[in-house]
Amino acid sequence: MSKVISNSKEGLQIYKWAKQIFKFNRSLTGSGTVETLNFIKKKLPNFQIKKIKSGTKVYDWTIPSEWNVKKAYIEDLKGNKLINFKDNNLHLVGYSTPVNKVIQFKDLKKRLHTIKNMPNAIPYRYSYYTKDWGFCLQHNKLKKFKDKKYRVVIDSSLKKGNMYYGEILIKGKSSKEILLSTYICHPSMGNNEVSGPVLLTRLAKYLLSIKNLHYSYRLIFVPETIGAITYINKNYKILKKNVVAGYIVSCVGDNNSYSYLETKEKNSLSDKIAKTAFKLKNLKFKNYSFLQRGSDERQFNSPGVNLKIGSIMRTRHGAYKEYHTSLDNLDFISPSGFQGAYDIYTYVFDLLEKNRVYKNLIIGEPFLAKYKLRSDTIGTGFNKSFLNISNICAYLDGNIDLIDLSKLLSLNFYEVVKIIKILKHNKIIKMIS
Repeated sequence: MSKVISNSKEGLQIYKWAKQIFKFNRSLTGSGTVETLNFIKKKLPNFQIKKIKSGTKVYDWTIPSEWNVKKAYIEDLKGNKLINFKDNNLHLVGYSTPVNKVIQFKDLKKRLHTIKNMPNAIPYRYSYYTKDWGFCLQHNKLKKFKDKKYRVVIDSSLKKGNMYYGEILIKGKSSKEILLSTYICHPSMGNNEVSGPVLLTRLAKYLLSIKNLHYSYRLIFVPETIGAITYINKNYKILKKNVVAGYIVSCVGDNNSYSYLETKEKNSLSDKIAKTAFKLKNLKFKNYSFLQRGSDERQFNSPGVNLKIGSIMRTRHGAYKEYHTSLDNLDFISPSGFQGAYDIYTYVFDLLEKNRVYKNLIIGEPFLAKYKLRSDTIGTGFNKSFLNISNICAYLDGNIDLIDLSKLLSLNFYEVVKIIKILKHNKIIKMIS
């Protein structure tokens, strides 16, 4: 892997994909989620789409019924539609049960969701595990309702079916894996979460183009929470055995900021690599504690799992006012936002691939002059280059990786990598992991 060079065409391509899947009615289950997975499979032929039946127990959870919607609206008794699912699928509360009845406004109002201080935004609401129904609308539109009767129609179905998810394993020389996960259950919101699936799809193409990867990379596209729990349940042994680091790919399309959400450990390989990447790229970022978690890092760091998965994001979920509303739209995300996220992730991959652990093959201090790595003239002193080589050799005992070594010696990571190549060439050291 070579040092990553930014290419603005990547951001444009990812943004184009975001526009193409934006209106799919994604949820925990249903046709919109399947459409999204099929879209990804067209980009990644080796991508596998899998399913698990409704009602299946996964740890403390149960796979929900499959939910689909044909139409949903509220109209007055003259047939004038005031809210229509066709206009924006955020108008319908996720997992709403079927309804077809005339109702008084005083009763209907209890099922209408708005945000008073964001009068032009449609909120995103859902009722996955409780049978209920409702509509979401701009607070400004609520004023158009009068104290009279309205017809409510929700032509939806909740039945035993399947929950779908997807994955691709890109094999490297090692069986040790980097896990990358995103979620496919949020409808018609740009940063959260059209951005994750499209960026991760492009990152998969990038990883597939790299020859001689050291790590294997496991990329999964799952419904949030229940999908991650299900995936862990079905793949627990292999994940515990092989995964050494990873990230939740979420909220990666806006152009406002960068964020990192730590693992519980705070200094795991995931944490060290991500923070080093931001530092070396000279990017300001906001660091969040695991106590501020909000996505599937919850599941992968949960007790008994503890996979030490962090989250590299642009603006963190919940930290921008447009979050979980219709204002998180295609104008909120951008090609440049995607480009920045693409660049930091590919840089992270480069660091992961180069961050190895080495051990000296020589007992005692190597005679560096023998390898023309220092002058053997008496009294010339130690120049900086020799000191760096000598210090690196002094710590290569098989117990420190190059990220920690670069910090210990206050050296640029890539300067350490350069010296490691020289030492390897001269057969002074060997890689042990």
